[in-house]
Amino acid sequence: MKQKKLNFQNREKLGLVIGIVVLFIIMSILAEGFFSWYNIHNLLRDSSILLVVATGMTLVILLGKIDMSAGSVMSLTAIVTTILLANGAHVVVALMAGLASGALIGLLNGYLVGIQKLDHFVTTFATMSLAKGLALVICDGDIINTGNNDFKAIGASTSVFLGLHVHIWIVAAIFAVMLFVLTKTKFGYRVYSIGGSEQAAMLAGISTRGTYILSFLISGLTASVGGILLASKANNGNATIGDGFEFRAIATVIIGGTPFDGGRGGLVGTLIGAILISLLKNGLRFLNITPSLQYVIIGLVILVVIITDVIINERRKLEELRRVEQ
Repeated sequence: MKQKKLNFQNREKLGLVIGIVVLFIIMSILAEGFFSWYNIHNLLRDSSILLVVATGMTLVILLGKIDMSAGSVMSLTAIVTTILLANGAHVVVALMAGLASGALIGLLNGYLVGIQKLDHFVTTFATMSLAKGLALVICDGDIINTGNNDFKAIGASTSVFLGLHVHIWIVAAIFAVMLFVLTKTKFGYRVYSIGGSEQAAMLAGISTRGTYILSFLISGLTASVGGILLASKANNGNATIGDGFEFRAIATVIIGGTPFDGGRGGLVGTLIGAILISLLKNGLRFLNITPSLQYVIIGLVILVVIITDVIINERRKLEELRRVEQ
């Protein structure tokens, strides 16, 4: 049975890869200039920012929870980092402060959900509003230009190492570490166990509180990294820079095969999902689809995927219930 499940999951990933290849071929035929190293490189760079946010989101969804605060954490991080730089702070100090802001929101989410047992959606929706409000108050609604060359160098188009942008290498390193943590450590085992059945995990002696706190902390940190990368790319920060990223990150995870009820899936699928969403967005832009219509099309795709995931999981639960009754 376990082998059959594994084979099914592999077929799911193979289907996504085939979908990416087909979509890439179609876009290359329809859109002039799409099939070029310049565009492919930009596509990978855009995918990397989405991927780093979705990496932390994967941990939370594997637990059967959700983190609605990720996009606002990106905006708060961008504002904290850029406003410190604009006031003469050293780039390292500014970056650490930005990461700390995301870590604090993540810890708050972990404490409220993991220890106080509050509803994860309501809790993270509240911290989403908190982070967005703090970002707006700090910058007073203005766009913060850093004027810092070191920070600008992180996101400059010329910041390339071995043919790939620095952003891609940063995210690749984070992704590799998290892949190891999730698949080769006790923490990863605990995440899957709690997502599979929290009650069974507790009976097995697994510390659910610590796992929740660490998972939400990582989600906050990865969102902060995404906010820093976005701000460095634009060389400024604003309170809306991360708007909508939480939904794109959630969709990336779900498309990658990690269901809302947790316990199954992982980061490899999330990587494929990030590439697919970024490829779709990039292709629509090349086809000169208006930004407003792009949101509609991508939103419809995400909606279809989420509805399909819910239907599949409900059917799976019914089948498992029938087997138990038999």
